[in-house]
Amino acid sequence: MIDLLDAVFSFAFFVTIVRATTPLLFATLGGLISDLSGALNVALEGMMLIAALTAVIVSVYTPWYIAVLAAVLMGSLFGAAIAFFHLKLKADIILAGFAINILAAGGTVFVLSLATGGDKGTSINLASKAVPVLDLSFLSAIPLIGPFLSGLLSGHSILSWLAVLTVIGIWFFLYHTPQGLWLRGVGEYPAAPEAAGIPVGKIRVWALVASGGLAGLGGAQLAMFNYIGFTRDMTAGRGFIALGAVLLGARHPVGAMLAALLFGVFEALSIVMPGLFAWIPAEMIVSIPFVVTVLALFLFSYRAMRARRLVAAD
Repeated sequence: MIDLLDAVFSFAFFVTIVRATTPLLFATLGGLISDLSGALNVALEGMMLIAALTAVIVSVYTPWYIAVLAAVLMGSLFGAAIAFFHLKLKADIILAGFAINILAAGGTVFVLSLATGGDKGTSINLASKAVPVLDLSFLSAIPLIGPFLSGLLSGHSILSWLAVLTVIGIWFFLYHTPQGLWLRGVGEYPAAPEAAGIPVGKIRVWALVASGGLAGLGGAQLAMFNYIGFTRDMTAGRGFIALGAVLLGARHPVGAMLAALLFGVFEALSIVMPGLFAWIPAEMIVSIPFVVTVLALFLFSYRAMRARRLVAAD
């Protein structure tokens, strides 16, 4: 137990939490944007997976930031694809999303085998690049708190800092701009903004495109920082966990960030605990984030049901 506490209350564990939270936070923000528009994006898992492979392959031939942009573009393209099938062809968005997830699961393996010359498991043969760490070692020169700040804020990728800025940007967009009000209005009651001349369909298209782009950032972080390279099915359910984080965070940017951070803590524990408690099956520890997801969805459903009963009683 003492070893666990020492591991938890350390800068290395905090860095692990941030590393685990970042891809999940991007996916959660993507799910939040699409959900608020009234178009639930269940293809986050597939978009992250496709973007991760794209980032790895592109990074072999270009600078890391071009690879990240390529991942964002690929995620956005699949966001546009699901918008086309759902809004233009009137396909069920859930079925369209699962179709993209299935396509991603098999398609990434096929493309990986082409890119590596036959390897269908990992991209170990590709010399892919990594997202750099933001150097804040100069903070250690600050008297008294300098070493603490340097240890706390160092070791994080540039995309982790971008994730925090994205939370702030989305919060400002949703609650301090007319377009953010339109987005929330389209999701809550589309008939009202449509009567006011607001293009409901166009807003949902751009929401899904933005959702895919954010999922692409999550995939890039996963393949270019958390793991340097691509591994088959490396997203490991993070896209579905992100949907649970959207609900647990009460469909609010800050709440989504806190929910993603909670799941990041449990994922970090699943990384640390096997080395400290060898007698606990590794599979049980790895399943912790998924168990928390189920509990979060249950609690959210219970809270929503209770709120509806109170409204009906009044």
